[in-house]
Amino acid sequence: MGTVFTNQISASRAFVGDGARDQFAFDFAVFDPGDIRVLHDGEEIETGFHIALGQTDEGAGGVVTFEIPPAPGVSVMITRSLRLRRLSSYDAMSVPRGDAIDRDLDFVTAAIGDIDRAFAGTLRLDEGDRDQASAKLPVIAAGRTLIWNDVGDGLANGPSGAEIAKAETNATLAQSAANRAEAADTRSQNALQSFVKADAGPMLDLDFRSGNALLWEDERRRPVMDVPVNRIMDIRETGSLVRLSSGARLTLPAASVARNGVCYRVFNGDGTMVDIATASGDVIHPVNGGAESGVYPLPIRGDMVDIVCDGTHGGRWFACPVRESGPIIKLLRTAPQSIPAGGAFLIEWDQVVEDSHGLYDGAEYGVTGLAPGYYHIDIGVSFPVTYEAVMTTLYVERFNGTAWATHLQSNDITATGNGANHTLRLNGVARIGATPATGLRVRVLHSDDVTRNIGASDLLTWWHLHRIGG
Repeated sequence: MGTVFTNQISASRAFVGDGARDQFAFDFAVFDPGDIRVLHDGEEIETGFHIALGQTDEGAGGVVTFEIPPAPGVSVMITRSLRLRRLSSYDAMSVPRGDAIDRDLDFVTAAIGDIDRAFAGTLRLDEGDRDQASAKLPVIAAGRTLIWNDVGDGLANGPSGAEIAKAETNATLAQSAANRAEAADTRSQNALQSFVKADAGPMLDLDFRSGNALLWEDERRRPVMDVPVNRIMDIRETGSLVRLSSGARLTLPAASVARNGVCYRVFNGDGTMVDIATASGDVIHPVNGGAESGVYPLPIRGDMVDIVCDGTHGGRWFACPVRESGPIIKLLRTAPQSIPAGGAFLIEWDQVVEDSHGLYDGAEYGVTGLAPGYYHIDIGVSFPVTYEAVMTTLYVERFNGTAWATHLQSNDITATGNGANHTLRLNGVARIGATPATGLRVRVLHSDDVTRNIGASDLLTWWHLHRIGG
């Protein structure tokens, strides 16, 4: 059998089942059927097959026959696994037979070959490092990694999982600091670009020989941008004063930690409806307590707001009003409206003269979505007089986020007569708090036992609303 192992590179064979084939041959040497391992899809099986060994002068091998052909696609692996044993026994008086010695040497050769193949799948030192390093493991330390020591000639216990996690956290903090540094660098470059030496000259000129110090003031405080069409801002334009006009929209860059503090001062330059929008997913957070939104309107000429990036708490921008003169709302009831006896009924406004911020809600006959603050209210209701005087009440109801409730109220007694109108009045200041939803609306009540009407008029039944401060 000396030639059996000459060209044996691998002591395993792999096949794929097709559902019909039940015999699979192998051509490597084994010494007993027990030296064969059969695996189905990587799992060793011990039954359901038979092994027939064959041997010739040219080599050795055999055939594995399955009782049931392997299913299509099933991987079949036939491999050798020599059990540790002796094939022959010699004593002092016996004469060893040549074929027995040859068989024993074949077994030893095969076993050494299997060991060599097994070592091929293990971690080993590179050829050039075998005389310089040792792969001996250090004393076991639970939860720690294995690393090469500082010299590089052996293994040592490394950091624990907690220490690695802490290092990762520190790396995140370092990245955050780098982002902030990048933002600071961007702002400084922008500030440098906005300073024109020809316009302002040196900021500080010291002459130590004469003891004179000259201080110059930068005459160019900030870049000014005129934006009559839609524009997307760049972070390098931070600090700019932006004049919006002609219905233009200003779109902000995406908010991030690296852009914290990037700011723009924006104002309405011509009285058209202009606004500020965020990048997708970001919001504008009014510091006066208004609702967050992706769009911030500036509908009135001269309205001005500072927009400041706050990437630390998610993608948002602070809206810091510098000057806001709205909202301004003017509503009219021009057609007559019946007011039945015994109840307080909403005045159903049928004409919106002005609504600077688009806050009138026709479904509620009221103004909703108001930002927190103080609002001046002026209401007049034209009530036709009759020969019977009646008690009337005007109510301003306020929505507190969950329910409507009376907030302001006025009482009056109508005049008597015929062919004239009595104007019911209500003036005051309404306060809107920082609630999830806000609103104001008007009701009217009378004491007559029959239906009375709000008179038809182009101007005599009105509601004016104007925000006067925060």
